[in-house]
Amino acid sequence: MAALARPSGLRAVSLDAAGTLLHPLEPIAATYAAFAQRHGGTASVEHVQAELPRAMAELKSLRTGDPHWRAYWTEVVARATGCSEAALVNELYEHFAHASAWRLAEGARECVAALAEAGLKIGVLSNWDVRLRSILDELEITALFAAVLVSAETGHDKPDRGAFLAVCMGFGVKPNELLHIGDDANADVEGARAAGCHAWQFGVDVGDFAELARTLAS
Repeated sequence: MAALARPSGLRAVSLDAAGTLLHPLEPIAATYAAFAQRHGGTASVEHVQAELPRAMAELKSLRTGDPHWRAYWTEVVARATGCSEAALVNELYEHFAHASAWRLAEGARECVAALAEAGLKIGVLSNWDVRLRSILDELEITALFAAVLVSAETGHDKPDRGAFLAVCMGFGVKPNELLHIGDDANADVEGARAAGCHAWQFGVDVGDFAELARTLAS
């Protein structure tokens, strides 16, 4: 892999949340299966692991017009676990609304601080519902970012170019002055580049936040 170089004219950096900045404390499929068992569900972890990403992709239309995504998550949980109890949806929704279900990626806090000190504007750009804000607040990292853009509020899911242009507008920068970092090759990398922004795939182009800080803050 070729050595990374800071893009010329870089003024701002946006970070994906799930899979980049944040990671579940426990495997999500295991959590779904365990919670479902309390309500009579019999789906195995393997079944949930196979069904969950398909359900999340196929049911995206249910997110429209609801920043909390309750209808969406109700159907996703039912399809992934085979259990449609309202209490199960409520318990899972509440569980993943708090920092106790998540961990901040190693070195992320230090990296964001270093990039800001180097004069870059740093933000979060995520396909998430409004619970992301409470999670970031509980992790005490909201203040590190100049902006947090949540797709449930903006109406633009990555890879929609509108998601990336919204970041640029919020920061007052041109697309070629923004670098987006995320773990999804399509939603994060291809989407950002199609909008005219720079993009690196987290875990592939850049290995971790320590490397990101060394590359951009030096």
